[in-house]
Amino acid sequence: AVLYDAQGGTWVYTSPEPLKYVRHAIRVDYIEGDQAVLSDGPPVGTQVVTTGAVELFGTEFEIGH
Repeated sequence: AVLYDAQGGTWVYTSPEPLKYVRHAIRVDYIEGDQAVLSDGPPVGTQVVTTGAVELFGTEFEIGH
């Protein structure tokens, strides 16, 4: 899931190991359907969170507390 911050930055969360999530800046080249093609981001094959990314973002920045 691609996340956009308040300044327009684009991010994804990766999962390098079970129950560990790391936010990474990305650069979106284009979006086609439900696929985002990146011009910069994690290496091909990296596990990327596709569900629950908004919740991870909110938890990281304590939004809603």
